[in-house]
This record gives sequence, structure tokens and C-alpha cells, in this order.
Amino acid sequence: GETVANGIMRRLPNTLLLMGVSAIVSIVFGILLGVISAYKRGGIIDTGLVTSSLTTYSVPIFFIGWLVIFLFAVQLDWFPSGGTFPRAWGRNPPSNPLEILFGRLSCIVLPGFTLFLFSVGGWILLTRACVLENITEDYVVTARAKGLKQRTVLYKHILKNASLPLITSVALTFGFLISGAIITETLYNFDGMGLLIFGSLNPPDLPVLQAVFYVIALCVIIANFVADLLYGIVDPRIRYG
Repeated sequence: GETVANGIMRRLPNTLLLMGVSAIVSIVFGILLGVISAYKRGGIIDTGLVTSSLTTYSVPIFFIGWLVIFLFAVQLDWFPSGGTFPRAWGRNPPSNPLEILFGRLSCIVLPGFTLFLFSVGGWILLTRACVLENITEDYVVTARAKGLKQRTVLYKHILKNASLPLITSVALTFGFLISGAIITETLYNFDGMGLLIFGSLNPPDLPVLQAVFYVIALCVIIANFVADLLYGIVDPRIRYG
């Protein structure tokens, strides 16, 4: 008895909040740690970051979610084990905006942390590989010979020239943002787009699936277009090519 548009719009804010926060935190921490790992290549920090990144990126996300729920929800009882809203609210949510905010955040922490653990390793490895391709270039040697600070060389010279693959990955990440996280949202019973897609598969609800995939494809096309524009801003050689 609900239209497809209403079903999507009711769940879309939940997914944007969950996926947006986890994606931004993962990208920021992944890029920063990836640059540090590349700069400290071959050392203990680099080995630890690469090993932990490969481990979290290779472990199935539902297993990470189970461990997070067991530790923080069952053993420590710090956060709820699932749901979009605190169960104590029932059908009568509080009227205090701060109470609503903290209640919503308490339900986002565990699924967001699960997505962060699963995705940050990929950003660390990608950033490390991009930086290592440029760290021995002539312009880097020249910048160091000028006496520039190492932080300036890393983030203003190396990272800027190594950022094109990162821009592509960031754009696609945000393009697929509204698709949700099917496994994570199902595991935490989080009422978002991922749970909507999962619920529409069995029994098949073709109008919902067609609408969702159409919107996802449109967002990916827009994200690719934005990435192409950013290429010209970051690298003038592309703009004038």
C-alpha cells in the first residue's frame, strides 16, 4: 500500500546519514594513513598499516559486524545491537531535538564503525600505492632540494599529483552511496536502502528494484561527470589537453 517513491524517500535519509558519515571518515583517515604508510615504507608503521589493512579488507563484513556487536553491544552494552531508532522510544519518539540526535547517533555508531573497519583498509592501500608511484619523481627531489618541509612535499606536491585515482574512487563511492550497505543494514536491521533492496529480492518486487537501480545508475553517472571536472582542476595538463 505504499508508493515506490515514498518507500525510497522514507529510507534514503537513513542511508545517506549512515553511509555518508562512514564514507567521509574512512576516506579522510585512509588517505592520511596511506600517505604516512608510503612515507614510512619498509618500516614498522608501514608493515603494521599494510597488514591490518589487508586483514580488515579481506575479512567478510558480516564477520566484522558480528564481532562488533558481540563486543560493544553484548559484552560492554554501550550501544544498541540494531535498529534505526532506540527501542525505548517505541512509537512515541521524544520531542527534545538533542535527545533525538543522540538517540539516532547511538544506533549509527556500530554499523558505521563496521563499515569504517571494512573500507578504511582499501583507502590506505590505494593511497599508499598512488603515493609510492610519485614519491621518487624528479619534481619531488627538486622540492626537497629547495628545503621545503616534508609535510609540504607530501601533501602539496606528492598527494596532489597522485590524487587522480583517489578522485575516481571517491566519486564512485559517493555515486553508490544511496545503494546502501545491504549486508550491514540487514545485519543491524537498519531501515535504509540496503535493507529495502534485500527485502525486495524475496519475494521479487520489480518496481522497487527498477526504481532503486535507476536512481543508483543516475547518481553514478553524475559522480563520474563530477570526477571528470575535478580532473581538470587538480591537473592542468588534462584541462588544456
